[in-house]
Amino acid sequence: MKLLADFKNTFQKCQNNRAFCIDGKDFTYRQFLKFINGTAKLLSQEVPQKTKVIGVIGFDAIETYAAIFAAWFKGICVVPLNPKYPSERNNQILKVTGVEVVFSAKKEVDKIIVQDKTTVFFNTNIYSEDDFLLAETEEGQPMYILSTSGSTGLPKYVPISFANVEAYCDGFIQLFPELQEDDCFLQTYDLTSDAAFTGYLLPLLTGACVYTIPDNTFKFLAIAKLISDKKITWAKMTPSVLAYIEPYISKLDLSHLKQMVFGGEALPVALLQKWKNAFSNAKYSNLYGPTETTISSTTYRFPDFDNARAFNGIISIGKAFPAVDCILTDKNGNILKDEVEGELCIGGKQTMANYLNPVDCFYIIKNKKYYRTGDLVYRDKEGYLYFKGRLDDQVKINGYRVNLIEIEVSVKELISDVSVVAIDYIENGFSKIAVFIDSVDISAQKLKSELQDKLPPQMVPEKIIALEVFPFTGSGKIDREKLRINYLCK
Repeated sequence: MKLLADFKNTFQKCQNNRAFCIDGKDFTYRQFLKFINGTAKLLSQEVPQKTKVIGVIGFDAIETYAAIFAAWFKGICVVPLNPKYPSERNNQILKVTGVEVVFSAKKEVDKIIVQDKTTVFFNTNIYSEDDFLLAETEEGQPMYILSTSGSTGLPKYVPISFANVEAYCDGFIQLFPELQEDDCFLQTYDLTSDAAFTGYLLPLLTGACVYTIPDNTFKFLAIAKLISDKKITWAKMTPSVLAYIEPYISKLDLSHLKQMVFGGEALPVALLQKWKNAFSNAKYSNLYGPTETTISSTTYRFPDFDNARAFNGIISIGKAFPAVDCILTDKNGNILKDEVEGELCIGGKQTMANYLNPVDCFYIIKNKKYYRTGDLVYRDKEGYLYFKGRLDDQVKINGYRVNLIEIEVSVKELISDVSVVAIDYIENGFSKIAVFIDSVDISAQKLKSELQDKLPPQMVPEKIIALEVFPFTGSGKIDREKLRINYLCK
């Protein structure tokens, strides 16, 4: 595998370049290498040699990124942990992935994980001049594991290999050759989101600078301020973020922005029209890809907002990355040809081998393995793809994949004697979640507080509505559409 060598060569070649700007402080590639070397030495001296996977708490700190790269350079798989997640969720991740060692850049970990079940190493201000040899990695060796919301009511765990990431990085550089070492790239995602890897892997591979969003700030105001004040040249974000910073349009100087990259959610034409004058010098791209197919699998680069390809008001997700094979299938797994809509299935070098706990999520077609995305996609006569919706109860909240059934299961674990229905709805242009329970004796506020201790922020419902009785359809099913119309669309 050449990926790790490419990273290290760039770090050494660009030693005087800025690698990161974190909370207003700059770090050169030379400094970053010292932090990596220091954490690698700690790994070698204190962590058992048999260790194949470690956890890294995703604080906004140079030591966090140093721990990630130190592990990778030693051939160790990384499981990112979100400091905003409840400890119950993080401990479940540690248990399923087999993590026994966690690295943290800050001491405040008591509410993030249960320390008596893991060994925590603090790599704050640990650096070294001593270099080390890169580990040899094998084709299918996992590079990171992420958890995603599952349709069974339990999270799924996605191992992505070094080979998967190498194929993605090669494809991105091929599609975006203009990314250069003098660019400033804004990283807007939590480190447990696969989209975050775009925000730091690609800039660091080319010698550019990564700007991060400081902890304990109003995220959207911080994004707007950084783009304007720090002369950001590349930014990748979900459409929801763009909508949130809309009030600041008139105050932003965006003339220096060269690339505006979207992903994680459907991209409405109407939203972009509001920004057409602000992004006066930028080029635009829309990326798409499930976690299981390594960050982004398709891309659409469009010349301007007025001439973008769109279907039903939603911008195209484009065509496949170089190492990706996209097909559309019917419900029986038969390949659909020509201009048609069907389930998008993705194969090629970026597709995972399987979940940690294997489930039936693939089609084998002509001896090729295709991941079933569950996304309904339309393909036009020129081969461009357009996202039309889901084939199940999965939704996207701030770029995160959320299965409504997992929320329902969590509520039932807290109050087992009620019926529960989770419904997604749109409010002020954003996707949100409401939960209905058939009991007026339960405190909605108390239930929401308990769910906040159990679920990641993106899965906590915006509204909890108690009813004496649910409406039903003629076939005896709960009438979800009537609930949506009567209580959420007023």
